[in-house]
Amino acid sequence: MELLADDMAAYSTSVALLAVHSCISLNDAIAAALTGRASPHEDHLRAAAGLEKLCNTHRIRDQKGVGHFRWLLARKTDIAYGARRLDPQFVGSAKDKAEKFSAWAYNNFEGVLRGL
Repeated sequence: MELLADDMAAYSTSVALLAVHSCISLNDAIAAALTGRASPHEDHLRAAAGLEKLCNTHRIRDQKGVGHFRWLLARKTDIAYGARRLDPQFVGSAKDKAEKFSAWAYNNFEGVLRGL
């Protein structure tokens, strides 16, 4: 995502799609490390609820990352299958949300993520 973002004009859709999918993968890694299996939800918005539940179970008060994850998931279909060209500001927001989610995840689940 970072490398493609260097040429945002050419790769904007790819950057946005990688933002979404990298967060889905990171969420799956968290779920697998803590529960022994990846998120079972095909509806990815339910995966965000599952992450919120894990946060509550593990007493993680700062759940801002779940909000970033939800934002990305809510726009996944438009990013992947939308007929319109993505606005550069929107793609920048998707990249920013993915970076914030990743930083949040590594700050709150560092022990399980670093061991993978």
